[in-house]
Amino acid sequence: MDDAQLIAAAEMSPCVGVCKSDDITGWCFGCGRTKVEIKEWSNYDDSRRLSLVAPLAERIGQLVARRRAARNSAKTGGRRGRSGPRPNNQ
Repeated sequence: MDDAQLIAAAEMSPCVGVCKSDDITGWCFGCGRTKVEIKEWSNYDDSRRLSLVAPLAERIGQLVARRRAARNSAKTGGRRGRSGPRPNNQ
């Protein structure tokens, strides 16, 4: 693959530069792909890439929803989770 082909392939990647995988699903928080899908992306043909791109938004949505649920269930007495009157010094 020459430089122009490599650049074109990189531009077609769903990568957004986050590159941190969820411990449960193995999906990347940025693009939604698994480590294998990321590694093999440049070897896939266009039809394989298209079939992988379709579920990525749903994967990311599931990751975000699960993280929000975990945050809500683990709320502490910090500012965000506090309801009730604020102190007068604000």
